[in-house]
This record gives sequence, structure tokens and C-alpha cells, in this order.
Amino acid sequence: MSGYSYEDTDYTRLFDLLGACLVSGRVDAELLSTNLRLTLSNPAFDRSDTHVIEADGSLAAFAILWQGYALGMLVHPARQGQLEPRLLDWAERRHAAGTTERRMVVLSRDDDTFLRDLLEQRGYQIRDEELRMGRDLGGDLPDLSPPAGITIRPLASDAELDDWLALYAEAFGPRPNKLRHWRAMRADPDHRPALDLVAVASDGRLAGFCYCSIAGFEASNLPNAPGRTEPIAVSGHARGQGLGRALVVAGLRALQHEGASAVLLTTEADNAGAHRLYSSLGYRELYRARWYHRGY
Repeated sequence: MSGYSYEDTDYTRLFDLLGACLVSGRVDAELLSTNLRLTLSNPAFDRSDTHVIEADGSLAAFAILWQGYALGMLVHPARQGQLEPRLLDWAERRHAAGTTERRMVVLSRDDDTFLRDLLEQRGYQIRDEELRMGRDLGGDLPDLSPPAGITIRPLASDAELDDWLALYAEAFGPRPNKLRHWRAMRADPDHRPALDLVAVASDGRLAGFCYCSIAGFEASNLPNAPGRTEPIAVSGHARGQGLGRALVVAGLRALQHEGASAVLLTTEADNAGAHRLYSSLGYRELYRARWYHRGY
């Protein structure tokens, strides 16, 4: 089996691999189709930070090093438990040769016992953990309205997008790569303007947002492909009024209207307030995404 960096000619086979992994139910949110497409089509992305393994004319595995040090992997269900060590070997060599970052980070689901044991044998330790939560969209949804003086509607203009990005930076930190990602999302084929929700105060200020989405590839390859309700943020001047709950419910209604039968989101494992909010709206924990670290 040969290995090399991703090329444009691998696009169809990569998504065939993703489809096979989706059917097995072992794909983490970071490696879903929209994120993959945006990353690999970005001219600034160094494709030397990818590695594909080919077998019998198909892709058996794919690995990507985000920012040169954070590893994510797709391994065909028939090859799981076989190719992960080879991908990790490649990533460690690439990391050593290509970055000054003094750590390696590997993403693993908590139910992937093979990868967990492999990482722990090599000296990796869990440093960060996120909850992947979900809920069905069948049946009635809570009847919640936004606070007085606030309207929830789709994002209206490029100028409003600048305000959206400013609020994102306020809520999650000034992360240039993420800000570029969310700007690029508005031109992506999976972007649905009706799901790009914002909360606007009576004075025109942006009070919050809930970006909802349905990935087209997953919708075509899974019988019950879920939508997403993330990211969500509320501005400091609008907190404490129940706007976050109203935004989530508005997102659920919009996704239900667009035909989604379930919904997913990610939140930090130690964010008790977010857990209470989402649990009260019917979300439950599906699995945990673990970021294993090893220093150099």
C-alpha cells in the first residue's frame, strides 16, 4: 500500500472513504465533509500536511495535520486497527520536520479503544475533552420567544457578517484561522442562508447568533443525516435574558423546516452551564472527543 500527500485527483476517492466511515458511525465532527472541503480547497493550506494510503485503487486511510501538529484520521472500516500506527508514524515524522510547535496533538473518540491504547502506549495523555451532543427533531419543540426588543432572523448583509465575526472573536477569542473559516463558509455549497441565524437588538446591534447547517455529502450518504446548531454566541450586553435558549430553539425549528431529523453540537466537557442548557432542550451526550497531547 502506497502513501503520499493528497492531490486533487483523490477528491472522489477521499469522499468515498468518508462515506464508508460514516456508515460505520466512527467519524468525528472535525472530519466531516464541509470541514474537509474547506481545508483542502484553501490555497494557503500545505498539502504536505496530509497523507493518504492507497490500496487496490481505493483510499484505505487519510490523515491531516491541522496547523502542522494536530492529527485527525479517517481509516476505512475494513482497515481499522491496522493503519492507525502507520498514520501516526507519518504524523510524528512530519511534525518533527515541519514545525517549531513543541507538542503533538491527536484527536480520538472515547469509544475508539484501539487508538486510545495506541496513543497511551506512545506516551500521549488526554489534555482536552469535548462533548459531542445530539437530539432527535421529531415531535414538538419548546415554544420560546427571544427577549423583548430582540428579533431572530437570518443574517442580512456583508456588513452584518463583519459584526458576526467580531462577536465570534469576543466569544471564542481572536483566532484568525477560524475567522477566515467562517467567512469562507458563506460561499460554501453547504451554506443555507435560512439557517444562518442572528439575534438583533432594537438599536441594530448584534445580540447573538446561532449558525446552523446541514452537510450535503452526509445528507446524501446517511438515511438520517443530522444538522448542526453551532457555533452559538450571545453578546455581553444581551446575556442573562434567555437569549441563548431562544437562539437554540430557533435553530432547531429552522433545521426541522429544512428536513433534518436530528441535530448535533459540540461543547467543552467542563462547561457545566452549557450542559444544563442543552440538556434542558433535549440534547444528550453521544460521545467524547479527546485531544491527546505529547510534548517534545
